[in-house]
Amino acid sequence: MPQRPTQPEGTPHPDDDSALMETGSDESEVGGELPEFSTLQGKSGITYDLTKLDPESEARALVGLTSRFDVIGCRRTKTGFDFQFSERPQVHIGSGGYTCTCSTFMGLPGIACPHVFVSSSTIYRNRQSLLTSEKWLVDQLHGCLIPQIPDYDVPLSSDGHPLVFTRIERLLDDKLETVAEQLSWQYVRSEVEGGMSRPQKVRDLMSAFDTAVLPEDFRLDLIDDDGQSRTPEQCVVQGDFEATMFRLAVHDDMVYFSLCKAMPPGACAAIYFDKVQEKSRKLLADFDRYCQTGQRPEGSNADVNSVIGELQHNVNRIQANIATRAPHGFEGAAKALVTLLEDICNRNKDALDGNHWGGVTFGGEDEDQRNLYHQLIGKTEETGECFILDALEQLAGSDLHQFKERLRAILQKNEVNRAPKAYILKLNALVRRAESNSAGSGQKRPATASSGGHGQSKRTR
Repeated sequence: MPQRPTQPEGTPHPDDDSALMETGSDESEVGGELPEFSTLQGKSGITYDLTKLDPESEARALVGLTSRFDVIGCRRTKTGFDFQFSERPQVHIGSGGYTCTCSTFMGLPGIACPHVFVSSSTIYRNRQSLLTSEKWLVDQLHGCLIPQIPDYDVPLSSDGHPLVFTRIERLLDDKLETVAEQLSWQYVRSEVEGGMSRPQKVRDLMSAFDTAVLPEDFRLDLIDDDGQSRTPEQCVVQGDFEATMFRLAVHDDMVYFSLCKAMPPGACAAIYFDKVQEKSRKLLADFDRYCQTGQRPEGSNADVNSVIGELQHNVNRIQANIATRAPHGFEGAAKALVTLLEDICNRNKDALDGNHWGGVTFGGEDEDQRNLYHQLIGKTEETGECFILDALEQLAGSDLHQFKERLRAILQKNEVNRAPKAYILKLNALVRRAESNSAGSGQKRPATASSGGHGQSKRTR
């Protein structure tokens, strides 16, 4: 086997942990001679056979397997899976092979660069990198996905794929998020999986820092196409920091994944559902004040039809976002829906009852038209829709379980209110689901990776 080539200029510096490498030669380093490495063991415990690699591929493998890299984000795409590195290169794994955006790979496409033979988990603090583990990308993924570590040397091909293993893109199918949790990588649910587009996700991230504004209402003037490439300089909007950050996050993966790390999907989901719940609470409080005093709250359209329409819109928002944000935010969505349902079930009355200004009508409507319960729940048989229940149906019993007593009380209240039969039947089914604590119905849960992996899973909010 030829002598190991010198480390390519500009590649990350190898780690000093020589315990990961085994030499297949008795030759010692004398007079500047380097030993020839025939095998190298990854952190997963897999030992790789390098003897079938050409000298340049061997050099890249050695650099990649012993260097310091940090995977800051991963996502599924139409053609496979993307992994974003802190050094800016992005590795794509798909059925067409492994590719990287770094100059080394672009110069010799088809041959694995050090980022395909990658290590990870470098934490940057005060501009100093602290090495926590060294593994190459596919080694880390196999360490989570294969049920048992082979007791033989695994031969590597020049494209970075271990020849005896199933292609990694097949093993990753439906398991990327679980693997990302095990390896402490930031997972971003892509549009391909029913998630948000890049501009939508950026709008969601930036609006999460606002205490009241929802992403649907955040800076509607900010529109950008992520398919159109922009340099950081081209993203600058003079005098508008928010617009500049929006463009940077849409076009610069480093900025985008840094924002995702600061405000992870679970936090964004929790914040979103809290905001929608607060909007509904404030809307009803303003409506009550209007009914009692006859004075419209400043900046609020509190007439009956507007309130009904806005409440329906808020529920539709929650229902749509349960699917878009899955598997995050189920608890917040359930809380917002159950709380609003409780409030509406307590409003089976004329909204003007007991008012302090002697009003008997707002604009000629009758008492049923001022009855929010009747308008939203009592018309189920006419509309064919079950207000709030259609959204709650998307949630599993395990998500509803902590609300089972409240749902049981709501059912009893609706029986007293003589709600439509179809509404009672659906609500009764939801109560049974909540009391059974079943995860098998409602929203499908993400698949889990093989229990034979070698990392520890952590829960995502």
